[in-house]
Amino acid sequence: MKKMNLKTVMSVTVSLVALAGCGKTSGQVFTDPEEVAASQSGVGVADPAATGNTVTVFDYDMKEYVEVGDYMNLNVIYQETEIDDEYIDYAYENFFNDYASAVEASDFETGREVVNGDIINLDYCGKKDGVAFEGGTAEGAILEIGSGTFIPGFEEGLVGVMPGEEVDLDLTFPAEYHSEELAGQSVVFTCKVNGIITTDSIIATANKNLDEGQEPIRNEDDIRDMCRTELIKQAAEADRNDLENQIAEQLSTVINQKQAFPQELMDAYDKLVMKSVNNAAAYYNMDAETLLSYYGMTIDDYVAQYSRTQLLNDAALYLIAEEKGLLLSDADLDSRLVKFKEENQMTEEQLYEQLSREEYRVFFMEQDVLELLANHYMKK
Repeated sequence: MKKMNLKTVMSVTVSLVALAGCGKTSGQVFTDPEEVAASQSGVGVADPAATGNTVTVFDYDMKEYVEVGDYMNLNVIYQETEIDDEYIDYAYENFFNDYASAVEASDFETGREVVNGDIINLDYCGKKDGVAFEGGTAEGAILEIGSGTFIPGFEEGLVGVMPGEEVDLDLTFPAEYHSEELAGQSVVFTCKVNGIITTDSIIATANKNLDEGQEPIRNEDDIRDMCRTELIKQAAEADRNDLENQIAEQLSTVINQKQAFPQELMDAYDKLVMKSVNNAAAYYNMDAETLLSYYGMTIDDYVAQYSRTQLLNDAALYLIAEEKGLLLSDADLDSRLVKFKEENQMTEEQLYEQLSREEYRVFFMEQDVLELLANHYMKK
């Protein structure tokens, strides 16, 4: 079994014609053209009213253009991620930190001194030679005493302080501190402890934000169980996404192209891929040519590489869907569109800003075939 990395990032959704802005975290930063292609290459038509005129693999007999080999025996490996106590501890700490920040001041404990292990809300201002330095001031900061988050002496200096009390801490930054201006320098932090945040107040705040139908949290064991359950769910989704990525990559090894695709179809895919890179470039406030230049690619290089690969794979997926009886009827497509719109909280206009009706037919076909193949390889 593979082990969950503490710094795991969100998996890229497997889709050869994926949606820009649908099923993705808002503001996600793509780091290379391959990520752009995997996650955005299929953003749709400019006309929101488009309902089916876009050319897709459904408009031609794909048997004339490609044949698919043994797709049930690809060189893919399914591994389940192991969720160990280290990662549960990490998620547990994140839970506490998140909800500690949301605890109202009226729920702070203020009738006793701060002790080691307390989570506190505090204001502080650091000064060097009487002048506040950059990054040394905060209000409503959350700090666990004894965590070692701050420089030596800071947290120790707050032990014994009463909430509402203001203290000056005479401290020295470590010689190896990352800021050359502060490394080894003497400073004074003026701190005010606003209150102590108890476990009970964190749990009460979390319970105010539960999803409908979710069981109330009673104690710290419930929090750990909740973290474990959620991590197992996330790991299973990530494992499946990894498997589907492998399948999508390996599928090309069993596809044979018989002849060139119709120019009309290739042009349609060129436009889809071009739209994807334009959207990615717009995120960085630049044009597509500038964005791709950072990766040593021209626009023509990018479109040629990803458009043809995407089209070839979609053609193969179409043949598999046809063989397995997965092609959607118009009625089924309508139902999927309604569900997709509701799940993504989209208006009709927003729905068709992404893809046309027929491009959604391709999108759902991809999902269905990859799901079928993933289920097959998970059982092998």
